[in-house]
Amino acid sequence: MKTLKYILIVAAAAFVLVGCNKKSPKLSGIDFEPMKIPYGYTTFVQAYPKPWDCTDYTFTYKSANPDIVSVDTYGTVTPEWVGNTSISVSSGAYSADVPVEVYTDVPESVWKYQIADLIQDKVSDKLVGLWEFNKKAPMKATVGDDLIPHYPDSGGDIGPVSNDGYTTVIGFHAFDGAILTKQQANFELKHHLTMGSRKILDALDWYGVYTILIDAMRPSSSDNHYTTFFSFDPTNGSDQYIYWRKDGIFQFGGGDWRSGSEYFSNDKWFRMVMISDYDNGIKKVFANGEPIYYKTDCTVNDWGGAFPFDTVLLNGDNDGDDWPLYFSTVAVWDRPLSDAEVKTLGAPVLYE
Repeated sequence: MKTLKYILIVAAAAFVLVGCNKKSPKLSGIDFEPMKIPYGYTTFVQAYPKPWDCTDYTFTYKSANPDIVSVDTYGTVTPEWVGNTSISVSSGAYSADVPVEVYTDVPESVWKYQIADLIQDKVSDKLVGLWEFNKKAPMKATVGDDLIPHYPDSGGDIGPVSNDGYTTVIGFHAFDGAILTKQQANFELKHHLTMGSRKILDALDWYGVYTILIDAMRPSSSDNHYTTFFSFDPTNGSDQYIYWRKDGIFQFGGGDWRSGSEYFSNDKWFRMVMISDYDNGIKKVFANGEPIYYKTDCTVNDWGGAFPFDTVLLNGDNDGDDWPLYFSTVAVWDRPLSDAEVKTLGAPVLYE
């Protein structure tokens, strides 16, 4: 019995040694499966070694159209837009082109025609700034100068240049870029207004005529807090100037003007368009294409709302009244838009 047991042990050990020393078969080709990927999801390239148990290989990947899909060194595929392309997979002398289709259930009228397209097609005259917060380059301008992000560790100073003050997120739908700001974050925005009209009040130069558009959303986490759209002090040394009050009312300045009732709800995108006339201060305000404020005259206390300086701070505030806020689009025109043009811009296009 002892002899038989010894023989079995030796045989088992020999089998294990032979199995461990068995060489991987050589690569003889690359198998693959065509890929259909829903926009907004990532996956891996569906490519496999031939024979299937080959382990002595390394695949390299390259997208034929990075505007449709991007692929990293590990084969992770990220859809960038809707369409068809292919991914080249290679190893040594072997290669294969994997067909890739990126699709979406979102209607073409939504994903193919963005607010930036609408702005540039319908109301491009004297458009001096447009920012879309695209996920690949959220601070890059479509028109005008790129935004410069700042984020201080504490206090109300402007802070160093930093990308730590925001998170890139999805906007109205999967094809729309946006950012979610943090408290104390602020973004230098050069508005490029020509300042062709000027009014001097209290020895200060304040300028008009201009229009701004803001697509924004306040999360419930910021409810009962102030959320800031602009500070007019490029050093962030003073209070915010255009903001959403904690009670849901839109306000400009230190209390001389407000919308009068609650027009915007938490966790819901809205489009605000404001027109400032240098003679009449804040002249018109629209919410989702509908007028919520008209003014035909004003007093000295009402002239606020016209951009001073060359630069303002998006989301800027010096005393913590800038709770997190989503931004999807910001645009500036060096002229007042007409009521019909604002109506054309309408409301954010939502799709669920």
